[in-house]
Amino acid sequence: MSDVTTARIRQRAYELFLQRGGAPGDDLRDWLNAEREICEQERGHCGPARITDSRHRGKLTDPDGCDFENPT
Repeated sequence: MSDVTTARIRQRAYELFLQRGGAPGDDLRDWLNAEREICEQERGHCGPARITDSRHRGKLTDPDGCDFENPT
């Protein structure tokens, strides 16, 4: 993932945080939603279904091939 993409995800996650009133506790959900949105914008649709795929070394992967960092 490029530095520009990471910066876009960080900014979008912050926007989502503000949209829900700035309440703490959902930062991971904000980040994953932002990551999904940016992925859709950059690569076309990356479906909402994500699966854990051991071939991708613990990363979360959706059926369209976008990889997401495994938060656990």
